[in-house]
Amino acid sequence: MPDWKRGSSMKNNPRLSRDELEIIRIYYILNLLFYIHQGFIGATYALFFYSFGISKFLTNVLSSLFMVSVFVMEIPTGAYGDAFGYRKALILAGVFLSLSMAIFSFGNTPWAFGIAQLLWGLSFAFESGTLDAWMVNNSYLTGPELDKIFVRSDKINNLSMIVSGLLGGYLASVDLALPWRLSAVSSMLYVLIAALCVDDKIGGTGRINFREGLGKISAIVKDSADFIFTHPFLKYILTFNMILSFCFSPVFVYWSPYLNRLSGEGFWVLGWIWVFIKLANLLGNFILEKLPKTGNYRLKILFSAVAWVSAIIFTASLYKHFITVLLLFLAFEVFLGVIQPLQKGYINEALKSDERATLLSLDSMLSRAANFLSLVVMGLIADFASMETTWLISALALLPNLAIIKVLAKHHP
Repeated sequence: MPDWKRGSSMKNNPRLSRDELEIIRIYYILNLLFYIHQGFIGATYALFFYSFGISKFLTNVLSSLFMVSVFVMEIPTGAYGDAFGYRKALILAGVFLSLSMAIFSFGNTPWAFGIAQLLWGLSFAFESGTLDAWMVNNSYLTGPELDKIFVRSDKINNLSMIVSGLLGGYLASVDLALPWRLSAVSSMLYVLIAALCVDDKIGGTGRINFREGLGKISAIVKDSADFIFTHPFLKYILTFNMILSFCFSPVFVYWSPYLNRLSGEGFWVLGWIWVFIKLANLLGNFILEKLPKTGNYRLKILFSAVAWVSAIIFTASLYKHFITVLLLFLAFEVFLGVIQPLQKGYINEALKSDERATLLSLDSMLSRAANFLSLVVMGLIADFASMETTWLISALALLPNLAIIKVLAKHHP
């Protein structure tokens, strides 16, 4: 890797100090608390809106407000973390997440849900890349050791979501709003832990006034743009992630209503499917841990995984049998458990530490934009054609990523 990667030569010793171990533990806890709400609401997310008589297209439009909020605020909030300190950014992420979950819990109109989506997106914008950047910058981990942290974090989240998914499915059978209320509680706990445990050592201490901070944000954004232009391989990484986001969105949105329709059962089935999803993710994490880590291993594994995912989604779009589609969907989730940690590790190792949060926010912003486009386009297709058609289109749209991986291997061997 290039010499500009801070810390690349500072941690030749694989043994971590006590402070670094504590940072990693806090990272695991905060990552779990921020994302556990997706376990509570994941299985019944779309059905929650359908219960108010909201159409698939309007549900996707509401969901796209989340993407708009993230898109608009990604760069400013990432630069905020670099300029004012990661601790403040993480606290704000938790506050906005708590507010959004509370509004979802008690709202009953599209307008209320629209406001909640905007706040939800703002929370993700503040969190996006910030927690990762705080951990990476303060632990100096690289290569397979960094991948291990992301894989282990995914495993912890998946285990927690097995429990939260079952609990969310049960609560939804009583009241579809209850999983959102429990999410508000977990979000408030996240705020408390971030306020008490996060200590900025690198990436902004917050000891600057507001005007100085705005100036620093502007400088960071400019330097980040210059960095991308001087390292063209980053454009390929960003494009790769955008295509994944566009193509995965219909699978994430429509798996629960599609499988619910095929099964003919109640919400309790979705709770158990969520459990199997997380077990499939864990299996993917386990497989990734056991795969050899030599040479340009990330790109080699990603090439095979993307090819298999495209074939799986394509095949699932053609079947109407519940068990067949379920097994194919779970196979997709296994590969997701392989792809996501590699994505994180690859881009984190390719970035400058002092601007990592900003550049990660740019990556997330562009991925959200692709997700937004997918929600609008695929929402119309689902309403006028079918949910299965959106999966078929997504499978074919994934194929250009195979060419991008080949280009990345040449630019960044």
